[in-house]
Amino acid sequence: MEAVTKASSVKVKRANWVSSPQRVWLRRALFQVHLWVGVALFAYAIAIGLSGSALVFRDEMERAIWPAVYRVAPVERSVTMQATVDRIQKDRPGWVVFALRDFNTRGQATTALMRPAAGKLTANYRQVYFNPYTGEVLLDRLRYGGWLGWLANLHEYLLAGPAGLIVSGWMAVGLLVLCVTGILLWWPGVQRWMGALMVNPRARWKRLNWELHSVVGFWTCAALIVVTFTGLDFAFPDAIGSMVELATDGTLSAHVAQPNPQKRTAILSSAPLMNIDQAIEAVRRVLPAEAPAGYLQLPATRAAQYKATGYYSGSLPYSELVRVAIDARTGAVVSYGDTRKESRGSRVDQYFTTIHFGSFGGAGLTGLMIKWLWVLVGLAPALLATTGLIMYWNRSLRPAWLRKQRQKHIA
Repeated sequence: MEAVTKASSVKVKRANWVSSPQRVWLRRALFQVHLWVGVALFAYAIAIGLSGSALVFRDEMERAIWPAVYRVAPVERSVTMQATVDRIQKDRPGWVVFALRDFNTRGQATTALMRPAAGKLTANYRQVYFNPYTGEVLLDRLRYGGWLGWLANLHEYLLAGPAGLIVSGWMAVGLLVLCVTGILLWWPGVQRWMGALMVNPRARWKRLNWELHSVVGFWTCAALIVVTFTGLDFAFPDAIGSMVELATDGTLSAHVAQPNPQKRTAILSSAPLMNIDQAIEAVRRVLPAEAPAGYLQLPATRAAQYKATGYYSGSLPYSELVRVAIDARTGAVVSYGDTRKESRGSRVDQYFTTIHFGSFGGAGLTGLMIKWLWVLVGLAPALLATTGLIMYWNRSLRPAWLRKQRQKHIA
């Protein structure tokens, strides 16, 4: 009896996560979760991974495809911004300019963003690039036009608009589940963990397929979690922003731009509306010299404001910026927000875009190496989905199919 008790105790002692996780009930449960979530997200993982991998070098590809947009020789200005916008709208009936971009970028075209005059603004807005000195139109295209735009639309909206963005967000939650359960399932035990870090190229193909899934999953897990979580911010910005603030600051803060006491007086003013050139000058006086305006939203109604965004020079893309709204008649400041003065959580959240697309390495060799690393990270979901499905076929689907074939043969 005592011997049986000792044997039982030894058996229980051996069945633990540290030495023999394969025998732990929780691991078997996690395996089922990982399996079925992986099967459900097979197509999504491939589409989102490959499209994201291709878009890492999107800026470089656009510069190569449309070089005239990024090579504008600075000359003496012969036309006002307002006159150019008026002409662009006149030449494109049914379209209205709702914003300007890159009007302070030397040596580069300014972009007029256009929406249909009737109906709401859609994500697939029109982009008209023009020479800011002469007003010459250099390029006219839809945001998601062409193969590069199609890839961006697939990655951001699953080709289904706002509804596709929400669906993609929930699928990204599933990818996070796969990452977390995958790293737990990878653990082979304290005596075998070093061998699970590398692939044995001499192994038979089934074993090689399994090792590829396990090893690639381990080495890319951290980066995939970062990319997936930052991608969630596009679908659920309020929820993710609140989570980041709670994690970094321990509380939620009102980090939105605070209204200026002059707002009511400014809106009720009977002064004529400022034109675009006047608005740019008014915004320039408000924004810090080191954060020149790069984006200007035009008034949508007679009582609306000009809204501008200035990006701090030398900062990572979209990471440090100033947002200001001025009254469209008087130029009075309606709201003002500087990310450098916001809460820690809000500042962290502002870096999510540059982290997600792999542009946080900046220019030079370091930035190039990080981008290529992000390309590989983008390829990982497709590899993991394919090897995972092959394992599922070998272990479950193929035996079941063979049994049915034998039964048919017998019958």
